[in-house]
Amino acid sequence: MEVSYFFRKKRLHAFSIESLFDNVQAQVAETTGIKANKVEVPSIRNIFANIFKSRSSQSQINHITGDIHYVSLGMKKRNTVLTIHDCVFLTKYGKTNFKYWLFKFFWYQLPMWRANTITVISEKTKRELINLTGVNADKVKVVPNFFDPRFEFTPKKFNAQKPRILQIGTKENKNIHNLAKALKGVNCELHIIGSLDVETQLILQENKIDFKTHTNLSFDQLKHQYELCDMVVFASTYEGFGLPILEACAVGRPLVTSRISPMDEISDDAACKVNPYNILDIRRGILNVIENEAYRDQLVNNGWKMRYKYSISNITNKYTELYEEVAARPAQEFFILRPAKAAASLLGLI
Repeated sequence: MEVSYFFRKKRLHAFSIESLFDNVQAQVAETTGIKANKVEVPSIRNIFANIFKSRSSQSQINHITGDIHYVSLGMKKRNTVLTIHDCVFLTKYGKTNFKYWLFKFFWYQLPMWRANTITVISEKTKRELINLTGVNADKVKVVPNFFDPRFEFTPKKFNAQKPRILQIGTKENKNIHNLAKALKGVNCELHIIGSLDVETQLILQENKIDFKTHTNLSFDQLKHQYELCDMVVFASTYEGFGLPILEACAVGRPLVTSRISPMDEISDDAACKVNPYNILDIRRGILNVIENEAYRDQLVNNGWKMRYKYSISNITNKYTELYEEVAARPAQEFFILRPAKAAASLLGLI
């Protein structure tokens, strides 16, 4: 069998998808009899060039690894697997915004119609995709993300006097404004991965947060930030999955994350969970981790137990089983849950 993995054009500040599926491709090539190819589309903005490149690079199984969903329009439907990481474009814009309809039609509904099978990275994303697009639930398979095996368990003595807190990401959903308010008066260092806008910098300064930013990091530099920190805070308001949860657990750092899906399910009992919209609750969770050594140790131990469930070998096995299933069955038609629901979705009634 031959599988081609289709990647978006590399971007300076976006590499999570690339990191994940570079590992999947390598693992498939090394541990199975499958020939695994990598195809990177030529452009960030030229959709037609990307479709034509993808059309000419097809193999027995074509796996679109995320973001460039639309390249499925140039592929054979019967052997195309499409991975959708989240529905952020459909939740970001209202139905009165033209961008909502643009993304819904060209990034979701048309590409899904042209795919044999859709994979998503969490049950939450599956529920959201079904509710927002009406796609047949049987066509959507959940294959979770995994922690990069280069993240290794690295013990560190916790600095309870002035802990170094790591925050991954700076977009609005990463919730840094509420984090800054929650940390007001807490003796700590906040290290933020990503660039900050002026408003966020002002909020951090107003709350007298001792913070540093780190941008354009290589993988090894990012890994080092995990190793240097005492704890990770990931009180996000929206995620398709939440990789920092797995990365914190893999390195062995206590974690504070959101008590909402999918972070709630993924972290299981390996995190202190908080309401990301409640500043006092975020503060409570952080202080609980700082002040309670036994609790910290329990979180780290519970995180260590998650290593097999979210290991690259386990997740790669799920993908290879899916490829074999797709290769063995005839092409499927794209059925919406009900014709009436499909029409209502296109008209914006649902």
